[in-house]
Amino acid sequence: MSTDRIRLEGVTTHNLRSVDVSFPKGQLVVAAGVSGSGKSSLVIDTLFEHSKTLYLGALSSKSLDMGDGDYQFDRIAGTQPPVALRQRDGGSSNPRSTVGTLTGLDGLYRLLFGAGSQPVCPACLGPTGADLFCDDCGCFAEPHTAKHFNPNRKEGKCLACDGIGELVGFSLEKIIPDRSRTLTEIWDGADPGTFAVPNMRKAFEAMAADIGLDLGLPFEKLNPEQTERVLHGSDTVYTLKIRKVTNDFRFEGILGFLERAYKNASTAARKNAFANYLAREVCSACQGGRLRPESLRATVAGHTFHDFQSDELSHSITRLRDALACGDLPPQVRELASAIVKQSANIDDVGLGHLQLRRPVPTLSGGELQRLLLAQHLASDLTGVMYVLDEPTAGLHEADTGKILTSLRRLRDLGNTVIVIEHDESVIRAADWIVELGPGAGSRGGEIVFEGRFDDLLNCAGSPTATALLSAGPARAKTDLSGTHWLQVRGITRNNVVDVTANLPLGGLTCISGVSGAGKSSLVAGLHDAVSRAIAQRQSGAAADSDRVEGADGLDDVIHVEQRPIGRSSRSTLATYIGISDHIRDAFAAAQDAAERGLGRAEFSPNVAGGRCESCKGLGLAEIEMTLFKSEFIVCPECDGRRFKEHVLEVRLDGKNIYDVLAMTVEDALDWFDAESHPKVAQALGVLNEFGLGYLQLGCSTTTLSGGEAQRLNLAGELLKQRRSRTLFIFDEPTRGLHAADIRHLLALFERLISTGNTIVVIEHDVKVIALADWVIDLGPGAGRDGGRLIHSGTPEDLAANPASVTGQFVRRLHDGPGATMPAPSADGRPSAPPDLGVIGDLLPRAVTVVAGTARQSGQNGPTPYGLVIGSLTVVSDELALIGFLVRSRSTSWSAIADTGRFCVNILGEDQRDLADAFSQGRPDSRFDTLSWTPSANGCPRLSGAVGTIDCTVKSTYQIGDHQFVLATVVNADIDAGTERRPLLRAARDDSTLDEHGWRRFARETEAR
Repeated sequence: MSTDRIRLEGVTTHNLRSVDVSFPKGQLVVAAGVSGSGKSSLVIDTLFEHSKTLYLGALSSKSLDMGDGDYQFDRIAGTQPPVALRQRDGGSSNPRSTVGTLTGLDGLYRLLFGAGSQPVCPACLGPTGADLFCDDCGCFAEPHTAKHFNPNRKEGKCLACDGIGELVGFSLEKIIPDRSRTLTEIWDGADPGTFAVPNMRKAFEAMAADIGLDLGLPFEKLNPEQTERVLHGSDTVYTLKIRKVTNDFRFEGILGFLERAYKNASTAARKNAFANYLAREVCSACQGGRLRPESLRATVAGHTFHDFQSDELSHSITRLRDALACGDLPPQVRELASAIVKQSANIDDVGLGHLQLRRPVPTLSGGELQRLLLAQHLASDLTGVMYVLDEPTAGLHEADTGKILTSLRRLRDLGNTVIVIEHDESVIRAADWIVELGPGAGSRGGEIVFEGRFDDLLNCAGSPTATALLSAGPARAKTDLSGTHWLQVRGITRNNVVDVTANLPLGGLTCISGVSGAGKSSLVAGLHDAVSRAIAQRQSGAAADSDRVEGADGLDDVIHVEQRPIGRSSRSTLATYIGISDHIRDAFAAAQDAAERGLGRAEFSPNVAGGRCESCKGLGLAEIEMTLFKSEFIVCPECDGRRFKEHVLEVRLDGKNIYDVLAMTVEDALDWFDAESHPKVAQALGVLNEFGLGYLQLGCSTTTLSGGEAQRLNLAGELLKQRRSRTLFIFDEPTRGLHAADIRHLLALFERLISTGNTIVVIEHDVKVIALADWVIDLGPGAGRDGGRLIHSGTPEDLAANPASVTGQFVRRLHDGPGATMPAPSADGRPSAPPDLGVIGDLLPRAVTVVAGTARQSGQNGPTPYGLVIGSLTVVSDELALIGFLVRSRSTSWSAIADTGRFCVNILGEDQRDLADAFSQGRPDSRFDTLSWTPSANGCPRLSGAVGTIDCTVKSTYQIGDHQFVLATVVNADIDAGTERRPLLRAARDDSTLDEHGWRRFARETEAR
């Protein structure tokens, strides 16, 4: 057995059919295949879970018997310590859990400020001297520690808000959102358990009669004195009889009652009764900074702790780098600042530079959370580990996919095995090894369709992935927009979206596009709220807000189908979710066998005591509790996973018991159930089958479904509710988790909805889907504060012609590329469309350049950057994006770089002459020790401050005397042609050694010597 591969034999987990497969160690491996083909069953449920069991067992001095688990195989050999980064892992519902606390950056910043900031005067908040004494006030300041910047410690937290940064209070806008309503209507519409309780209402009516207040008067018509009485009450005491009991009552006002009742609420349920009326306001004392005034005034490099908390990570990185370069940081914290920059850069490299440290973790998407965890592992420098990632590009724009690929390559180059479950074409093309499962889903899948490299995959006739990559993509007949009605929502403001107007056609498909963090979700949330309010106002007869929304009279409902797991309980199954479980139980309860045994419908439920197996409580799995780790589950030994007691399983319908029916796939159940006898069951199953979910079992837990499966199941559930027309459906990235071959199912669903008079809005990154939309609203141009602006509102064709749109560039390449396929990178990361080198061709022959790469063979210290200065480099072919240069054959640096096959050309600036001189000296493996560098898009060293970089891959080399001629393909060119900085050119005396093409005349130099 080879030791350089992970080998699995005879795997039969879930739908896998005795699979034999190998994963090469130390490589980037992609597990591909249609949704439901068995990728997760193989990689996560079998390989990862078994590997985890082995290493958990190794931690114990005793044998750790984990049972068989939920996986089945004959043999697994060569596995490594496993780490799984899944989209559902690492989340937190704690509102105090933020990006800063999750990543540990908060702790590093506290240390930075504790050791590097100068305390201010506690009285006047002015500066203090070296002895911490304030000359103006005569006060001494307390020396700073990390505790003074911790909002959870008494030394640092703001006393006004208890370190939360917000104050919770009752909002009049939420209590009375429609001020045209009368006082009687306000009381009638109050939430149960709030100010509409009988004694409060009676007291209010008594006060109203006493002061002559008409209860039929709209709230907006009240004079200031009447408003004060309604909100804050009066001191008059009234004797009232309520439910045969007479007592004295004082009306304390709506706000007065709510504040007292909320403060005195003794249970969480009682507090929740007031939730709809509460609003959060920024604490006026700390302005959201969460710290005491003295801590908020302290600065490092001219910036406060709150500045770093509230600013985007990409901006914070620039601040600290500039401070390090200029010497603005105290010597004792420079190493700490460098560590913060490194860890923050890892987060920026995975496309999350727009995040703020104070961003709550519960607000992150599954994809963002997974990439955040990925960034942490990049900083850990672990080697010899098997990383398993579940769709790391989920929720990522095409423009940011290269950053993920760079991060995955860095993990690989550290000496790890990286196994990725992925549908994204760019990642598949960039893989060192591909394993495809299929050919179909469920019972039609579970086999190895292909093992090998990308070039061979394209020649595999039986591969659905290859078919999808080589095809022209999905298609749909676009809606004719001539004469259509339009929906317009003005003034949408939320998060980074400010005063944006959204126009979209009713009865069509609109895509909301933009880079990750551009504000798509914020725009959709504002759209949803405004349209929902307009529809509610129209249906209640209230005056509509025509200044903000037009065209909502063409809609009767708004449904937001979000991308999140469905069914929070393991007892939630496919059958219960679509509402057919009761029909199945009724069918069994009506059987003659059930009547003879005295069994009713309850006995056929795994969630009710009586007929279920009490050993596993009807789950079919037995829990093994572990002291240090989360519990593990094995098949229940009492019922053998069948979930019911034996006498219940003896009841049969057409030869099937209740367990057999729940184990059926949707397709099998559709054939088994009689449509005339069970019309609702047949209808529900038919919709699921139409959506491409026919391979799912009726009894499968909804918590185990992938994001794409859950999205389609959500849609199926909405259609089964009989909403057929005049509804605005909003979908959050519906193609997430879908194989390219499965997108046709999604488009068919969209067409079904549109054909019945509905309107669809989708947040989408898939360029092929965007190109098929009727209308596109593109946000950008960047993420976070650099986004939130309307870049484009129009057809996809117009978007492709919009030079300001990043999304438009990919749509344009889609239309222009061969066979109308996406310009995804090739197996070595090279894009199919060559980069435009522009004026670089005229610059390169004379500019001083550094060729830099990363060596894989690096011992225990991770990858080692190598580099060398080359004297001449020129563009060989603009059309093919080929460049060439000469290096000495005995160059140790070039030998190390050439082994990896990729490198980065750094063009130095005039202000970097000393760097060029220093770089030409010293050992190849130590030249980067004192230099500031970051990974380029190709994963190779990019020197900080370079005028530009060109990422390349080695195409071929030719021996010319004592030199090698290197021909390389340009992957990416990152040069700001408009920069005011000038490149560093070789001295004039060197130009005599160049021919007319910019090449050095090495032969002539040799003759001269």
